[in-house]
Amino acid sequence: MKAGLIRDFVRRELPALCRRGVSGDAGYALPAASLALLRECIAQLGIRRVFEFGTGQSTRAFLAAGCEVASVEDSAEWLSETRRALDGLDGAPIEFFQLPLRLVWHRGAPMRSWRLPARALAALRAADLVLVDSPALPPFREHALALALAQARGALIAVDDASIPTVARFCHRLAERNGAPFFRADLDHGLFFAGPAERAPLDDGRSFVETLKAWRRYFHPRCGA
Repeated sequence: MKAGLIRDFVRRELPALCRRGVSGDAGYALPAASLALLRECIAQLGIRRVFEFGTGQSTRAFLAAGCEVASVEDSAEWLSETRRALDGLDGAPIEFFQLPLRLVWHRGAPMRSWRLPARALAALRAADLVLVDSPALPPFREHALALALAQARGALIAVDDASIPTVARFCHRLAERNGAPFFRADLDHGLFFAGPAERAPLDDGRSFVETLKAWRRYFHPRCGA
């Protein structure tokens, strides 16, 4: 998909699709209003290939919208739940990558994230839409977002839980530094959208203070922002 089309969509059309409001909390799952907005993005842009960091209700929604889906998941239990939810969709165009979360060094800070194999990286690069809804600890999604911006150069990228201050900060920083148009939908957990980055290679650095905070979160995940 052409990067310019996605950038124009984020700047001009996406804000008009959003309506302020909050649906019921769905825990780790992506709530209904966010799913509805993603489905509308798919319809408006004619999206055909989706890459997910995390699986769940979104997986079925993307398949129901006629998309090819590639999903990476660390939890065998959660992936089994997702597979059960896909009963009746035999032959659906989906590829799962069950991969453990590992220590990943990201710009001087330790995080728990994925090291994607070549096949998963190829799927990420080919994606029209990337959803970052995992790891379960939202601050660790900084690595996944940076990976998506660097590799999926023609994709619309969405990050869940952007109402969390830490997530909001790294989303805005990565988008602004790299010339990616962005918009945050203030519904459910907060859904941050970014268009393709104009800068290459990606500038994914952070301040010394933010790096210290990332170290603290790695050793004390409940310490907050």
